Amino acid sequence: MTIKKTLAGAIVLSTISITPVLANDWQGKTNDAWLDGKIETALMLNSELNNFEIDTKVDKSKVLLTGTVNSEIEKDLAGKIAENVDGVKSVNNELNVDPNYTSKTARAGQNFSRTWHDLNTTAGINIKYAANDDIEATAIDVDTKNGKVKLTGTVKSDTAHDLAIEIAKGFDHVSDVEDNLQVVN
Repeated sequence: MTIKKTLAGAIVLSTISITPVLANDWQGKTNDAWLDGKIETALMLNSELNNFEIDTKVDKSKVLLTGTVNSEIEKDLAGKIAENVDGVKSVNNELNVDPNYTSKTARAGQNFSRTWHDLNTTAGINIKYAANDDIEATAIDVDTKNGKVKLTGTVKSDTAHDLAIEIAKGFDHVSDVEDNLQVVN
């Protein structure tokens, strides 16, 4: 019985003394992974960069950027984005610059960014329509492709028509609005 108590006590004491060391190590690695995810997301959401061609590595809150971009401006932008992520201590920007570099993943990154902005534009316009008492949001179909918004459906007055068009034109990342709305009294 005494041996079991002594062994149990030794296990408890060793666990207590090791746990803080493991917890600190775990928090450090978890923090680095969390920062890496935040940086990757910030790079992905920037339409001027292709995050698929930029590799990030975080160690003790210090960031290393590698990969290839098309210009010094893109290199600097990626570095600034990483620097501005809360929790980053420093950034070592080792991105290569090659103005002629285009890969399949570069095109995929550009397509993803464009699709992301199109989806956000459609959702944002729909939300603005829903928040406006002069527009019946459910009667208007909003479709965005490559920054061009297509409006289809019905509105109850010329004023609602003009307002719907102006809201769509004023939204970020919209280059053109195709008006297929019908005024139905």
